[in-house]
Amino acid sequence: MSLPPLAALRTREPLQAALSTLFEPTPALSDTLVPAVLARLDNPPASYAALVDLCADAASAWSYEQKAAFVAGHPMIGEVKGLSAHSAKEQGGVKPTPAVVLARLAHLNALYNGVFPGLRYITFVNGRTRAQIVPELEQAIGLPVSPVPLPDDFDTASPPLESDAVRALVRDPASDEWKTECDRAIADVWLIGHSRLKNMGLE
Repeated sequence: MSLPPLAALRTREPLQAALSTLFEPTPALSDTLVPAVLARLDNPPASYAALVDLCADAASAWSYEQKAAFVAGHPMIGEVKGLSAHSAKEQGGVKPTPAVVLARLAHLNALYNGVFPGLRYITFVNGRTRAQIVPELEQAIGLPVSPVPLPDDFDTASPPLESDAVRALVRDPASDEWKTECDRAIADVWLIGHSRLKNMGLE
């Protein structure tokens, strides 16, 4: 997958195409990130790595509502349908993901969305399998960490979504914990962008 020439990035269409490849083609990217980057591009960026850093700088001035909307446009860990070519490669790994892992991730994503309202769990996979992400996601939510690999008879839907244990973990969007998690997620998006450049031989 190729990227537009750096000299073309001062116009909206090539810039949007490039950013949609480095991240994901979402409404927040089109409506928020692209205009913010264009406003900072007095000259073409010196490199695509510099462009990713410019995106991070632009996003640092966003409200948390804008940051959350940008993060929420990205695919959840464990999704298998509707992924971009980059996301499918990053999440898929070499071997097929066991069904027990996909079921656990689906439940954990639902828990995460309840514990951190308005956020979606994003992480820089960095070559790890989906199974290796399970403990990280559990830790982010505040749950005990499961063994890796998960046993075939693992209770993937524990704890229940509607339980006192989960309700006790919920973080208000105005809280420091919620904001810290939002900042962590968006920082990982920029790491993903740099990783995609490296895979294309541009980092």
